[in-house]
Amino acid sequence: MADNIDLDQLHDAILTRIREQFPDLQTVEDYGADRKDLLMPAVLLELVDMEADPDSDPGTEQLAVVTKWAARVVFSFRQENLKREIRKLAGALGVLVHDNRWGQSVNPAKVTVIGPDAFDPAFDNFEVWAVEWDQQVDLGASVWTGEGVTPERVMVGYSPDTGPGQDGAYTELDSTA
Repeated sequence: MADNIDLDQLHDAILTRIREQFPDLQTVEDYGADRKDLLMPAVLLELVDMEADPDSDPGTEQLAVVTKWAARVVFSFRQENLKREIRKLAGALGVLVHDNRWGQSVNPAKVTVIGPDAFDPAFDNFEVWAVEWDQQVDLGASVWTGEGVTPERVMVGYSPDTGPGQDGAYTELDSTA
């Protein structure tokens, strides 16, 4: 993943994909959603935090982080078959999230939790479930800009027949393949 990930684009890609997959949702928003007049059913997206990933070095001088996301499914208590419907939607949202890259240069999403969520006291009169996932992304610009010399010929040799004096043992790779 040598690209510099744009967190705005990642947010927008996730929101767009949720809207496309679940067209019956009345609200699919992130931080700007008006919670007083929230149309339901709703999914509210949040990037919860970013934790440095010391075990992942992209080799690009970028900062590898594990982003932690929550998509909260919000239903009114007036929803018919509330308990069953919210679980069905949360499960289906979990399936959408699972291994999704959102069309971005990020690692596949790994679902960590699907369950009840009491994230905001303002939602005490609603049923809320959360789908939470981790997704490793690389922040910052890559040092690999694509500038430099592009080789015209690529030669392949197999050990021990490599190095000076072994020119005849090499095979040229076909550049049209």
